[in-house]
Amino acid sequence: MTTTDVSWDAGFEQLLTSVLPRVTGPLDPALDLKAVGLDSMATIELLVRLEDQYDVEIPEDKLTGATFATPAALWAVLAATAGHA
Repeated sequence: MTTTDVSWDAGFEQLLTSVLPRVTGPLDPALDLKAVGLDSMATIELLVRLEDQYDVEIPEDKLTGATFATPAALWAVLAATAGHA
């Protein structure tokens, strides 16, 4: 999967790279977020910032490791919650 397979907005990519400074270059949709530093504290920061930026509340049942596993998985949940899907 390449970045052309997922159509997230630039704000999403910018937010992820600001929370995960070890991410460099274009964001790969299949990137293992844990491998680039997404720990429990970064997950909370990312969640709060995403909810603020997109004016949504991600449902509790979506707050799982699978949701935060890759950028593509996270965007899918965010887009569905925000009505962009």
